[in-house]
Amino acid sequence: MQLSVNTKLQNGKYRILRVLGQGGFGITYLAEHTMLDKMVAIKEFFPKEYCDRDESTSQVTIGLKNSSELVETLKTKFLKEAKNISKLDHPGIVKIFDIFQENGTAYYIMEYVEGESLSSKIKCEGAMSEANAINMLMKIASAISHIHGLSMTHLDIKPANIMIRAKDGDPILIDFGLSKQYDSAGGQTSTTPVGISHGYAPIEQYIPGGVSSFSPQTDIYALGATLFAMLTGKTPPHYGEILENGIPEYPSSVSDITKEAVEHALETKKQKRPQSVEEFLKHFEGFTPSDEKPLSVKSNDGDVIKTCIDTPKDFASKDSTPSVTDGNDVASLNSVNEHIESSESSDEETAILQTETLETNEEQALSPIVDTRVFPKISISQKRGMNVCTRDEIIEFFWSVSDAVSVYLLINGSKYSVSNTGTYYINNKNEQVKIVAIGVDEAISESEIIHI
Repeated sequence: MQLSVNTKLQNGKYRILRVLGQGGFGITYLAEHTMLDKMVAIKEFFPKEYCDRDESTSQVTIGLKNSSELVETLKTKFLKEAKNISKLDHPGIVKIFDIFQENGTAYYIMEYVEGESLSSKIKCEGAMSEANAINMLMKIASAISHIHGLSMTHLDIKPANIMIRAKDGDPILIDFGLSKQYDSAGGQTSTTPVGISHGYAPIEQYIPGGVSSFSPQTDIYALGATLFAMLTGKTPPHYGEILENGIPEYPSSVSDITKEAVEHALETKKQKRPQSVEEFLKHFEGFTPSDEKPLSVKSNDGDVIKTCIDTPKDFASKDSTPSVTDGNDVASLNSVNEHIESSESSDEETAILQTETLETNEEQALSPIVDTRVFPKISISQKRGMNVCTRDEIIEFFWSVSDAVSVYLLINGSKYSVSNTGTYYINNKNEQVKIVAIGVDEAISESEIIHI
């Protein structure tokens, strides 16, 4: 059970906007820092197998009395992990700047990274060029090396936990929910639950006690698997499949140097893998990445335009093309939560739905352009009511979208990734909402604006 929209924490300092993601031990929210007028991400300790919530007070309660000691132990470790992560100081690592206890549970506040997850980029655009993938890898590896230098391992490196920041295209490592801190002797100082992301987890993460001692090789396996995903556009196979059948084929453009690096990182036995990030990167000393930027995004008056929506070669989009980025699904938990900025355009200048030809008017008359794309169908229904607590009017609206690859909720010019069906409540008279859907052939449809 999640905190309701508009729930306030710390005496109104933070206001909950929506859920970004939920795992077995926590819920991550997008929230507003009301005093600074900025967005933040809030992670709440909420082991759903052991806890309930009082809807009227937001208080978290323990379901079974005999679970209270376990939950308290896990909460203590949750706070300890947050403190450890807050000590990390690297431009490629998400920052934590507040920790507190409230509602019978614990929270920590993180920076909200505006951008898209690497998994979303791969899903949208497919395989990257080798140069772009290695440029991206170098920056991710720098963040991981910093973590290892402090005797910590991330243990959940994968494209869904790497945000690509919209303003500069740099990767930011997020979601340290499974990370472990180790002492000078290499023994773990905290016991977070061991999680597994198939394709990115090596064999030792499947074995009880397999990561109880400090081993950078576990993260290096995941780093190599992430590189494989960038190069192929596909999820890496389970380690058992690699053991049985080897690593699948790459695009023909991938060099032998890079193939050897991935193969070395994905060794089943961790003793055979590179023993450090620096050793892994030595594979690329003979490779010179091009000057290509790791992202095909550009800035446009503060907005970000993602070029995964291609413009036909014989057409030119107008400047009012809506921008598309995603936001941090801190625990997207394979989804991303994903925030996108957008610039509005008038009905006459909806570049996504209309195109203008480079032909003359006479040529247009002779050969009119026929748009054969199939636009996603958006269905909206809604009902009005009153907020029980504030007595303010609210609108609860439901949407359903067909023939769509991606669906976004547009709230006051910002877009949030959602599923093809869903529900949203509006109780703010300054809030305007619409649905944006991207079709399989990259056609885009938008609903009418909904507001109180």
